[in-house]
Amino acid sequence: MATRAFRWLPYAGGRHAISVRLVPCEAGVTLCGLEVVVPHDPPPAFPDGCWPTCVECDAKWRAFERIPVFPRPRKAGDSVGEVRAVAKRSGGGR
Repeated sequence: MATRAFRWLPYAGGRHAISVRLVPCEAGVTLCGLEVVVPHDPPPAFPDGCWPTCVECDAKWRAFERIPVFPRPRKAGDSVGEVRAVAKRSGGGR
């Protein structure tokens, strides 16, 4: 599996995407543009790991990784099978 370019950091009430290259105590910017300083100690898994994901970070991360938006927008009458087939053809299906 290839190394990812971003990781998730709980900050300001949400989970934000930051570069994997940022090290503890280093300043950086999230994908949504927030300035952050990576904490020396990792945040606790609970409750910080349960914060809602930043919508803007998620959208930019998905675009970078070429992952379709989730849940995939559907039109009235679309079946789950059709949506999965489209996702698979676009490389988003697993």
